[in-house]
Amino acid sequence: QNRGAYLAAIGHCAECHTPRNLFGALDNDRHLAGSPAETAWETAPNITPDRADGIGKWSENDLAWFLKTGALPDGDYTGGRMAEVIDDGTAHLNEADLRALASYLRAIPPISGGGKTAGEEGADGDEW
Repeated sequence: QNRGAYLAAIGHCAECHTPRNLFGALDNDRHLAGSPAETAWETAPNITPDRADGIGKWSENDLAWFLKTGALPDGDYTGGRMAEVIDDGTAHLNEADLRALASYLRAIPPISGGGKTAGEEGADGDEW
């Protein structure tokens, strides 16, 4: 999990998936719980293992495959900025690093009530 935490820290994870406070700083009490206003046109979903609002129903295999291909567990594909993150970043990780990142995301404390639910369609039609 240390390797996964490291990869999440150097990637975009917290920057997009953690809400910000009034001063624009990351709200670390809601680390990775989703950001409803990541950009003017796109939100970032909750990627904590909360079963209702996050990725708690995703298996470690689902997460690793998603990070490699952009395929959601329901067979749809991610869009928007997350598609760029996968295409230009996580798709190039080796299997051990994908597993480490997926394991870390499954092990962090679940937080409910974040941005949109993981895999939920946004207002612009993009998912994730």
